[in-house]
Amino acid sequence: MKVNVASFKMTAPRIALLAAGIASVIILLVFLIFRSSPIVPITGAKVIIALPNQISSAPVIVAFAQGLFQQAGVDVINQPFQLGKDALNSVLDGKADLAVVADTPLMFALLNGADIAMVAGISRGRRTLAIVTRNDRGITRLKDLSGKSVGLAFGTNMPYFLDAMLQTYGIANDDVKQVDLKIADISLALMDGKIDAAVMFQPFLAELEADMSNKVNVFYGEDVYAYRFILAGKPAYIDSHPQEIRRILKALIAANQSIHAYPGKALVAVSNVMKIDDTILEKIFDPDDYIISLDQAMLIALDDQSRWAMRMGMVKQRPMPNYINAMKYQDLNAVSPTAVTFVH
Repeated sequence: MKVNVASFKMTAPRIALLAAGIASVIILLVFLIFRSSPIVPITGAKVIIALPNQISSAPVIVAFAQGLFQQAGVDVINQPFQLGKDALNSVLDGKADLAVVADTPLMFALLNGADIAMVAGISRGRRTLAIVTRNDRGITRLKDLSGKSVGLAFGTNMPYFLDAMLQTYGIANDDVKQVDLKIADISLALMDGKIDAAVMFQPFLAELEADMSNKVNVFYGEDVYAYRFILAGKPAYIDSHPQEIRRILKALIAANQSIHAYPGKALVAVSNVMKIDDTILEKIFDPDDYIISLDQAMLIALDDQSRWAMRMGMVKQRPMPNYINAMKYQDLNAVSPTAVTFVH
């Protein structure tokens, strides 16, 4: 049988008809997607989140940038800070409802009797903190830090990270001179040679590496320490606003999924907030750092840091607190049961 090939040629009318058919299918799919995931009307009270503008805050930053809080039906206001400890103080002072804070300042607050509780962890970075040393001070390995000066910010997680690194490499804490500096002054002090080394977090760490290049050595502690950011608030507020808390958690889980599915889009959102060069951010932005959870590792880290704080005389010796009592896990468990993995 002969086949008339000419009859199969795509004429202009056929092309137009095919294009119209494809467009109709796309419109139908979009309609079904939005129909299956309706935007929840915004109800309830406005929620103020005190937020440090750091890379570890990415899930919250992305949730704001992509309108995920509004889609979840909650009105959230961003109260920006540079450091998590200042964000936490805003909650304790009654100026914000929730805060994103690193685990060390949260641990100090709890040990000192602060009325605060954890809602969820949002990130845990292994290369967010590092010790940076000047090559011209004869520091080619961490053991060479003995007798040297190290710049860092007290009241943050930097002192704990430094002590953990020193212990790992067999250096006594007293053998290193710790210099308390403001975050903004640490890089300049190291560049000017006023200190021999520094503890730094991202993005300041990456920016310093770019500026000083082969003049410094960088020592990460991937196997020693995880830089955790936690969403926290006063227990009474959390208990009295379950709708808002659960909608916020849904938005953060959606943001976390977006970070993993579309890291480039998330990177742009973080870059816009932090005002840093995209090429620098690309080197340090790792989607695997972000997870919405409450896990056993968080409890172990808080216990370890509490023992360290008592050993260093930063707080009075006392029985170890049960940090499970400071975990308001019920809302996260209701939204995503698999995200709560600690023994309770």
